Amino acid sequence: MMFKFIIVLISVIVVTLPEVTNAQFTESRPYKTEAGPYSLNIQADPSRLSLGTVDYTVIVTHIEDLSPVADAKVLIWGNHALNGQRGWANALNNPVTPAKYTARVQLDGPGVWEMSVEVSSPLGRVAVQVPSQIIPKPRLSQAGSFVFLGVFAVLIGFTAYLTWKINRTMKARNQLNEN
Repeated sequence: MMFKFIIVLISVIVVTLPEVTNAQFTESRPYKTEAGPYSLNIQADPSRLSLGTVDYTVIVTHIEDLSPVADAKVLIWGNHALNGQRGWANALNNPVTPAKYTARVQLDGPGVWEMSVEVSSPLGRVAVQVPSQIIPKPRLSQAGSFVFLGVFAVLIGFTAYLTWKINRTMKARNQLNEN
C-alpha cells in the first residue's frame, strides 16, 4: 500500500513539473562574404551543452583564385549590445586544413552580441560584421529540487516504515518469549 502511494506521489510531481528540457540553442548559421582580397565563409555553431559558448569556423581564401590563405591572423570579436561588454578569441588553423580557422567564443551574458571577424595577412587587413548571436537568459529549473525532495521523502518514509515494522516484530517476539 505504501509503495503504491509513493509511486502515485512521484507521478503527480513529475506530471505537474514545468517543462525542464527547453532548448537553449539557436541553429547553426553560415555566412559568406567578400572583403578586400578575401572570400570568407563563416559558420557560427552555438553549443548545445554550454550556454553562451559559440564555435566559429572561418574559411579564408584569396578572392581571385580561391587559394587558401594559410598565414592569416583571424580574430572573432563580440560586443554586448546593451552593456558594451567586449570579448574576443583567436581562430587558429592547422596544416591539414590551412584555410580553415576555428575558435571557441564564450559570451558571458544573456542578450544580443554583435559579432565581427577580423582577418589580417600580408594581403591586407579587413574587419566584417557577421550575424549577431542571441544568448538567452539561463532557465532556472526546480525539477532537480523536486526530485531530490521526492527521493528524500521516500527514504524517510521507508526508514519510518522499517523502524515501525522492526519494533512491531520485536514486541511480538518479546510477548512470545514471556509466555
